[in-house]
Amino acid sequence: MIPRTIENHLHDHHDGSEPRFHFRAVTAQRLAAAEHVSGRRVAKPVVVRLDGKLALCVISAAERLDLSALEQATGAPARLAAEDEFADLFQPCEAGAEPPLGLFGLPIYVDAELSRQPKLLMRAGTHEDAVELDTAEWMRCEGARAVERLGVKLH
Repeated sequence: MIPRTIENHLHDHHDGSEPRFHFRAVTAQRLAAAEHVSGRRVAKPVVVRLDGKLALCVISAAERLDLSALEQATGAPARLAAEDEFADLFQPCEAGAEPPLGLFGLPIYVDAELSRQPKLLMRAGTHEDAVELDTAEWMRCEGARAVERLGVKLH
């Protein structure tokens, strides 16, 4: 069940959002498989420390994060954040099922190629719930900034 805070945020900011329920899928690639969509359409958030502050980077499930692209785009040093640095911030989400939404108060950077997808599928706070959103509306409502080559294809 989608946590109420996330459900309310989606209702208030994303009129055309489509909630989805699927079997438990922990990894982003398994989410893509559970929903029968390409991993290139699944938004995978990665929490980083950017110039010492937390931020969200969103790449496709078929990619890994390129911290150097983020550093180049922002001019700030970046590193992956450890889960204990941010777990409390995303309550009431299950660990690893945090959706990339502005309600958590973090700046959001998205891979430019992913930002060109018409619709994105992302987790909705649990490993059984997801939501499909219009990408342009999501970027506008959540203040997401596109970064070229933020994601690098997995081998």
